[in-house]
Amino acid sequence: MNYFFQNHKNLLLVLFIVVVAFLIGPQLDLDFHGKEINNKSLAEATKNDFILADYYFNHGQYADGTYDLRKARHYYEKGLLTQSKGDSIAWYQLGRTYFLEGEFDEAIENFNKQLELFGAETLPSVYYMLGLTYGYKARDSKLPEDWTLAELYFQTYLKHDPESPWGATDMAWLYFAQGKYEEMISGLETALVFSPDNPWLLNMYGLALMNTGENELAHKKFLSASSEADKLTAEEWGRSYPGNDPDSWSIGLESFRGAISHNLEQTEL
Repeated sequence: MNYFFQNHKNLLLVLFIVVVAFLIGPQLDLDFHGKEINNKSLAEATKNDFILADYYFNHGQYADGTYDLRKARHYYEKGLLTQSKGDSIAWYQLGRTYFLEGEFDEAIENFNKQLELFGAETLPSVYYMLGLTYGYKARDSKLPEDWTLAELYFQTYLKHDPESPWGATDMAWLYFAQGKYEEMISGLETALVFSPDNPWLLNMYGLALMNTGENELAHKKFLSASSEADKLTAEEWGRSYPGNDPDSWSIGLESFRGAISHNLEQTEL
């Protein structure tokens, strides 16, 4: 298994590649803060620590490409000092900043706090982030219980959003990282019914097929993945990786295209 982190300010850009397969995130619409401050100026908005944190996280109504993860985390934590319950997504957002810096235990603590205070009905993506975080943690710890928890949380997330291509792709990555190639296939095939042109799903499906002896079919899936990836813009890439630095979007997109090209080469007859 080959993988690398593309380092940028202490893992701010998290593009974990498992034999050139990317871990991705759900495309979320979490503009709660922006709705609260509609028709207010940015100057007024900065009086609210949580809104200012979102601004530096490039999230919400005032997202303009400004990105400073350290400042974002500072303002989430500052707001939570005065409002221990926080607002409806502050603990979740804070957990994401810790995850992006590779501090997985702290991320898990904050995601669990989000669940404790608000449940998951309005924000089921907290289960997705717990699955992702335990998956990354398991990569380092090698502990079976971390892999088990990662799988459990992804399964829970998919119960809330069974058509999600992101949950299906990363659940497949979880199996891939453990060498469970056969287990990858069912979930990917189901997800492709709903999202047949999704390049991440197609690439991951190709990897599953390649590792189960279906080289010719894998090559066809990589061709489809390549065709769809060529249609992506940097902005579309960025929407698929919420929380990463906008300056990295074009780099990430080109890396993804290169990864698929590598997979094509591996399956040429």
